[in-house]
Amino acid sequence: MKALFASLIFLFCSGLLVAQNIAGINNEYRPVEAGKAGDLDLQFQSLSFFLNNEYKGNTVDGYTWTGAWLQPKLRYTFSEKLSANVGGHFLRYHGREDFTITRPWFSVQYRLTDKLTAVFGNLNQNNNHGLLKQLWDPERSMTDAPEEGIQFLYDSKVFDFQMWADWRQLILKNDPWQEHFTFGWTGNARIYTGENTQWSVPLHILAYHQGGEIDSSPLGVVTHYNVTTGLKMSHQSQGSFFNQINVGAYWLGYKCPDGPEPLKYSSGNGWSLTAEMESRWGNFSLDYWSASKFTSPFGKKLYQSLSDVDWGLSQDKRSLASFNYILKKEIVTDLHFALQTEAVFDLKTSDFSFGLGFYLLINHDFLLKKFR
Repeated sequence: MKALFASLIFLFCSGLLVAQNIAGINNEYRPVEAGKAGDLDLQFQSLSFFLNNEYKGNTVDGYTWTGAWLQPKLRYTFSEKLSANVGGHFLRYHGREDFTITRPWFSVQYRLTDKLTAVFGNLNQNNNHGLLKQLWDPERSMTDAPEEGIQFLYDSKVFDFQMWADWRQLILKNDPWQEHFTFGWTGNARIYTGENTQWSVPLHILAYHQGGEIDSSPLGVVTHYNVTTGLKMSHQSQGSFFNQINVGAYWLGYKCPDGPEPLKYSSGNGWSLTAEMESRWGNFSLDYWSASKFTSPFGKKLYQSLSDVDWGLSQDKRSLASFNYILKKEIVTDLHFALQTEAVFDLKTSDFSFGLGFYLLINHDFLLKKFR
């Protein structure tokens, strides 16, 4: 605890702090920049991390992630509408001999209109596509390979959305394994915009499919669906301690029409009530979660009804209250230090869990040559 308080004091006294939620810790994907047409850049992006989760109860065991990933890339901007990145993604955990993930990186962005952009290859995963942690665990930025497939992003004054397909395992004829892919949609409709306050209605859809028609696998087709909707209010607060306050109420659903296997439940649902306060001293958030037989293949395991320890220990009904604090400080241009803490109380079992994470992020471009 002394180390935690010392870290907080150091950061408080070191200058301006930038508030983020944990999903925004890793926000490295950059859009096409019109002013860089004809530029060849070297992009150096990395995330170093140390995260320790001390979990209690029968839902998930405690664990630690410590390591770093590196993404060196060449980016050429063909025009104000088109750019391409070529490079690699390398993930290594401390205390392991080899790289856990080594993948080539290839991504093309094309601005179809001022409001609509298409991405081919490695996808824009900024802020976890806007998905709630119950649907998509933010820690996947430290464990998963980058997503690959196709994506469309749209943004206007009253509506924004992104739609993507992440091809996790492609099959050729007679392959002995199944095709795996994820389809996602996240959108927000702004139903009211005032001088300092905005109300919006989110709609999130996430589907994970295992199957295929040309493989030789004996396994059956399984598709999992998650959906989220609700109401969110954002209020800009000038001249007070909190710069912005966000309050949201979300309903989340789960459905597996192909049967309860392999995630035990065939359907379920949950409610999430959130309050988030952003300030120059960091981001504070409170979250209440109530669920019945809810699960998501990619969601944060602590919030699932299905036990990751033993299916026999699963809790059909979940009721959790959590507190999260995170800040992100720019040390020098394009280099940030971040601190995250989380405390979770299980209202049914009285189990108390907590986590503490430290992160160092680099996202810097070096101009190699101008072709004009």
